[in-house]
Amino acid sequence: MPVSGAIQQGFRRLAKVAVRGPMTLFARVRHFNVPDLSGRKGGLLIASNHQSFLDPVLVGMGLAEPISYLARRSLFRTPGFRELLRVVSAHPIARGAVDSAALKTVLRLLREGEALLMFPEGTRTFDGSLGTFKSGVAAIAVRCGVPILPVCVEGAYMCWPRSRALPRPGRTAVAYGRLLEPRGKSAEELAAGLRAEVEELQAFLRGYLGHWTS
Repeated sequence: MPVSGAIQQGFRRLAKVAVRGPMTLFARVRHFNVPDLSGRKGGLLIASNHQSFLDPVLVGMGLAEPISYLARRSLFRTPGFRELLRVVSAHPIARGAVDSAALKTVLRLLREGEALLMFPEGTRTFDGSLGTFKSGVAAIAVRCGVPILPVCVEGAYMCWPRSRALPRPGRTAVAYGRLLEPRGKSAEELAAGLRAEVEELQAFLRGYLGHWTS
């Protein structure tokens, strides 16, 4: 690994350690069925529902290995925060869509063996329920021949709905599903299987939290 890559990897690990304590207290997060990604070879798409701005942190902090993210391009306009996003391996994307530049970045990251978090709904939920799962994430998986790890976040909508400017403390949970292989599937079939898996995970998490969190 080049020196610059090793330095960034170190910063990503430090950033993860730094947020773990505060996020555990703030969101009281519990992780279920955490996969061991240390021995994997090749790229991996991590596909999660999208309840709040907390989702990338909640999903990533449950995994031993650092992962890469996509973030709205507008977030990179703020000096200081822009540098922080780059340190934790966040990459700019047009709001609600993967444009051609972002697609090139996604394909490069996957071919380099990165684990990349994406949100098939494309935007945060308006009411806590699952939105439409677009086929873009599945199409990328089919094109690159990489598996998808389904993930569900629950409770984050109550902590930070899109109607609030700032988050509030709450109780959250994250569950990781079974790897979905793209081989022999169309993007539509893979997207449908992904949504079904996330729906199953969401039902489990809502049972664990003891109430319907939306």
